[in-house]
Amino acid sequence: MDKGHEKKRIGNSIFPIKESELSELLIINTIMNNSQDTIYFKDRNSTFVLSSKAHALGFGIDSPLELIGKNDYDYFPKDFADNAYRDEQQIIDTGEPIINRVEKWIKPDGNIVWLLASKYPLYNSQGEIIGTWGTSRDITSLKNAQEELVQLNTQLEEANRQLRILSAIDSLSGLYNHRHFFEELEKAFTLYKRQKEKGKDITFSVILLDIDDFKTINDTYGHLMGDLAIRHIGEILTRNTRSTDSCFRYGGDEFAILLPDTSIQEASLVAEKIRTVIEKTSISSKQSELYITISLGVTSFYEAKNVNCLFQNADKKLYSSKHQGKNKVTF
Repeated sequence: MDKGHEKKRIGNSIFPIKESELSELLIINTIMNNSQDTIYFKDRNSTFVLSSKAHALGFGIDSPLELIGKNDYDYFPKDFADNAYRDEQQIIDTGEPIINRVEKWIKPDGNIVWLLASKYPLYNSQGEIIGTWGTSRDITSLKNAQEELVQLNTQLEEANRQLRILSAIDSLSGLYNHRHFFEELEKAFTLYKRQKEKGKDITFSVILLDIDDFKTINDTYGHLMGDLAIRHIGEILTRNTRSTDSCFRYGGDEFAILLPDTSIQEASLVAEKIRTVIEKTSISSKQSELYITISLGVTSFYEAKNVNCLFQNADKKLYSSKHQGKNKVTF
C-alpha cells in the first residue's frame, strides 16, 4: 500500500485515508460519535455508508456499523421507505436540498417521534453528486408542548366563550341581559342601515313587554312569587319564539324580543300569541296559584332614525298598552 494512504476506521465507516486528511477526519469522527443530532450519509442507491451514533440509536441499534450497507426498507414500512427514497432520488436528480422539514417518524419499535430534518446532495472532489447526506433533530418534546399549548388555547377560548355567554345571561330569567340587549340592538340597527344603503329590503322588529301590576304581585305574594313570574316569562318567551329571534330581560320586569326578517305586522302576531299564552298559563307555588298578564309594544326599524329612537318608539307603544287597560298589544 502507498505510504501516503492507509485504511483507517473513521466515524462508522472504512475509507482509504491520506495522512494529511487524518486531522480533518478525526474532527468528523468526534462529531459523528458525540452529536445529539442524527447524521447519516447514503450512496446513490440510498444505502447507508456512514452513520452517527445518535442516528443508529434511533433505529434501536447500538453500533452504527450495523447500518452500513443497509437501507430504510430493512427497518421501516414500505410507504415510509418509499417516501425517503423518493426524497433522496429527487435531491440526486436536482441537486436541491430539503431543509428544516418537520417529519413524523415511526421508529422500528413503534414509537412516534417528530424530527426537524434536512437532506442535502453529497458531492465528491470532482463536484459530482455521489449520494445524499442528512441530519435531523428530535423535536418531539417541542411538538408535544406545542400541541398541549394549542389544546390549552382551545380550552381557554372555550372558557372565555362560556364566560362571555354567562356575562350576557340574566341568571333569573335565563334570557340575555340588559347590556347584551342594547349591544345586539345596535348591531342589528347598523346591519339594517348598511343593507338599506345598498338598496336591499331587510326588516327587523322589536317587542317590548312588562308584567302588569308587578309591584302588587311582589307586595301581595312576596318576592319569591315575583321571581317565579320572571322565570315563567323567560320560559314562555323561549318556547314561543324562533331560533333566529333573541329574547332579553333588560329590566326588573321588563323584557324584549329582537326579531330579524320580521315586519311589524308579523311581530304583532308574535306579540299577541305570547300575550295569550301568558294570560292562560298559571304560576304555581306551594302557597298559591297565580295568573298574570303582560302589556306589549311593537315597533319596526323603518320607523326609527337610530337605536334610541327605536327603543323610545317601542317603549311609547308599551305604555300605550298600559294606559289602555293593560294586557294588550300596541303596534
